[in-house]
Amino acid sequence: MERREALKNLGFGSMALFTSTVFFGALQGCSSAAELDWKPVYLSPEEASQLGKVCEGIMPKTSTPGAIEAGVPSHLDSALANIYRNREAEYFKRGLNVFVANFNANQEVSFDKATTEQMTEAINSYFDKYEADKDILRNYRAEFRKEGEKDDVFVETYFVTNVVDSTIWSYFSSELVGKEVMAYDPIPGKYEGCIPYEPGQKAWSNV
Repeated sequence: MERREALKNLGFGSMALFTSTVFFGALQGCSSAAELDWKPVYLSPEEASQLGKVCEGIMPKTSTPGAIEAGVPSHLDSALANIYRNREAEYFKRGLNVFVANFNANQEVSFDKATTEQMTEAINSYFDKYEADKDILRNYRAEFRKEGEKDDVFVETYFVTNVVDSTIWSYFSSELVGKEVMAYDPIPGKYEGCIPYEPGQKAWSNV
């Protein structure tokens, strides 16, 4: 299944289950993340590289560009520095570190050596767990509204749910995807509120 076809059937919920095993399975790639070729402003170079690997596991390169090629990791790093509230940027950063540590502890390969497909499977496992036990996200949302120090379970849940949502948003907001993957018309003309949409037609870009 093509990435766009998988996305067409996907619905999102705020800070909830943004995806499913079927979705990520449809997006699997087989290559590992590229070397870091940009300068992070919030994350350390190592964390930025790790984030890139996770993002590529969410939106891997297929017949269309992957998250790294679309500049998603650098976009998210900039958002952490300039848009996220301080405490939530810290949740994301801590959650990334917990995610990597748990990957190394629970997977057959180390995080650094994992392929994109293995990263996809690891992310899937979290959403399988969230779907099987609804209390995980219910308790997470309740804890999110409280002040005070957060434990590793909380920040990892924040990272996993947030990075999926943010990666998809950033990917489809990127100039590369907006102009080369989606239907793009820089001078769209008059507004038409209801036009035919043919099967297989590209979704319109918002770039």
